[in-house]
Amino acid sequence: MTRNKLRAAAMRLFGEKGYDGTALSEIAKEVGVKTPAIYAFYENKEDLFMTVFREAMESYNTYIQELSEEQNMTSARDSLYRVLSRQYEFYQKCPEESVFVLRYMVFPPAFLKETIEEAFLQSDELLTKAIEELIVHGMETEAIRDQPVQPLVDSFLNVMDGLSMQYFYYTSREIYERKLNNAFETYWNGVRSNYN
Repeated sequence: MTRNKLRAAAMRLFGEKGYDGTALSEIAKEVGVKTPAIYAFYENKEDLFMTVFREAMESYNTYIQELSEEQNMTSARDSLYRVLSRQYEFYQKCPEESVFVLRYMVFPPAFLKETIEEAFLQSDELLTKAIEELIVHGMETEAIRDQPVQPLVDSFLNVMDGLSMQYFYYTSREIYERKLNNAFETYWNGVRSNYN
């Protein structure tokens, strides 16, 4: 229980105040324990931070990839659109994790940059594989034109990244959803086969 509370407090405080602006004593105080209690679970501040970062990335990836069984019965177009809508849902349901991951992907502490990039690449590999499978399935069902897969995966991931930034720029749901729909339609029109 204490470990979970420490992680939750760390995620919020690191997300709000930054790595350097957050002291272990502040995290401990929020949980209602003394600072040495943290060392029963984590080696140091960096260990706590990286644990929270990896878990936030894993939570994001799991949520995006948890496409229901009926997803296999939907079209490639609907499956790819659902990935973007699940990303949107994640931001709405998990705002602290979303802010935390975005902050440290864009502005990592210098001494943790390589470690964060390593954790991100592991996470990105899983997401890339899931997107690739959807695109290949789309080609097999002739919904997507037969063409090299990698550029389509890279482009789709760039759409996801761009929409991530847009989500934090705009507080209007209507504006964000318009941008999501327009970005997706432009992507889809560029990759779909002539049969659709």
